Amino acid sequence: MKEIAFRRGDDILRGYLHRPQQVKESAPGIVIIPGFADTAVGPHNMHRALADALQDIGCIVLRFDYRGQGESDGNFRHFTAQSGKDDARGALACELAADAPEVQALALLAPVAYPQKVFASFFTPSHLEQAEQQGWIDWLGWAVGRDFLLTLSGVDPLAAMKRTQAAALVIHGTADVEVPPENCAAYEKLGAVPYWLDGGDHQFSSIHLQDQAIQRVCSWFSTYWQL
Repeated sequence: MKEIAFRRGDDILRGYLHRPQQVKESAPGIVIIPGFADTAVGPHNMHRALADALQDIGCIVLRFDYRGQGESDGNFRHFTAQSGKDDARGALACELAADAPEVQALALLAPVAYPQKVFASFFTPSHLEQAEQQGWIDWLGWAVGRDFLLTLSGVDPLAAMKRTQAAALVIHGTADVEVPPENCAAYEKLGAVPYWLDGGDHQFSSIHLQDQAIQRVCSWFSTYWQL
């Protein structure tokens, strides 16, 4: 594992590159893109564990922190869907695949299909009042900027999913109340392959479920690229 840094505007983004000891010329490259209010480490160190597992099957893996999160420069109050996309050439995975034809396969972990509906359940009227009064809200210890709320209407993962040619796997917990299973079902209707984690919550808060998800992702990419 190697620490890396790259510039976005005036800020330095930081992350980690995982490479097999012997890299094949045909080795696929994978970017682990954080979710909202997430980091390169991921919940329960899951992104680190996933990167290690993908490295073990021959993949080159990059995981990184958005601007204003983790080890990267910047202020999270300025985070929007667009700034996230800019940080990873389209940090919403479906948007990335739609805009970058070189992306061949996706693994989406508990993805949002209906952003406005999902995030409306996160933020209370008092949060919205905070946003109007001070330009940001205190959400679970994160300073979420007003611009994030205002730009949600422009985020449409399902439209991007329709445009992409990439094969997609969706892993979702059946007990996810933050991003309900109907979000996974929406991707399935557009051709994604669903994989349900029985009893899993949004962050797969079980060692068994995390291992199951990691194994399924590795199997998905291994089969796709015949590793």
